[in-house]
Amino acid sequence: MKKLSLALMTLSLLAATGNAFAADPVVTKAGSGTINFSGIINNDACSVQGSDLNKTISVPMGEVSIKDMGTAAAPIGSGKLSAENFDMKINCNAGTKVSMIFEAKKGAGSGLVDGTGVLKLIDGLGAAKNIGIALLNADGALIDLSSPATAKIENNLQDGNTSLKFSAAYVTTGAAGTAVAGRGDATLPFTLQYE
Repeated sequence: MKKLSLALMTLSLLAATGNAFAADPVVTKAGSGTINFSGIINNDACSVQGSDLNKTISVPMGEVSIKDMGTAAAPIGSGKLSAENFDMKINCNAGTKVSMIFEAKKGAGSGLVDGTGVLKLIDGLGAAKNIGIALLNADGALIDLSSPATAKIENNLQDGNTSLKFSAAYVTTGAAGTAVAGRGDATLPFTLQYE
């Protein structure tokens, strides 16, 4: 009888174990990987409205004849403005003292025409030659882009919003008669600093 009980118990255990194994499906691993998240969290006190996600502002300069251009020394003496009164709307925390610094020689900037404070055009196939872009403040005065100290616009914001007005003009940068028509593109990085 002992042998029969022991045999029945063994069979019961085997049946139960078999059912347990049969209930779990066989999983085949198809591969594994990792998800990497990256980003930057900042505490910007200021933002520029009208810019895209990369904080880029586009200023259409239109089509201008070389004969209608001023010079690097006198951008609007006899020339005409290509982009008149374009605004940079800045929104900051109220009471913020903000400075905008233009940095023509930094990173992706197209640089300066040698010996001037005028923005250099981007070189390349079909680019205009001996022509630059003069940036003017709201009063029509040339902003000297040759150093951060001279290319700095300061503003004390009482209500947190301001609109900085600028104009731009294509100007000849070489000897008379040396300008060559073509594309007139340029890039001018800027930095907002605040206190």
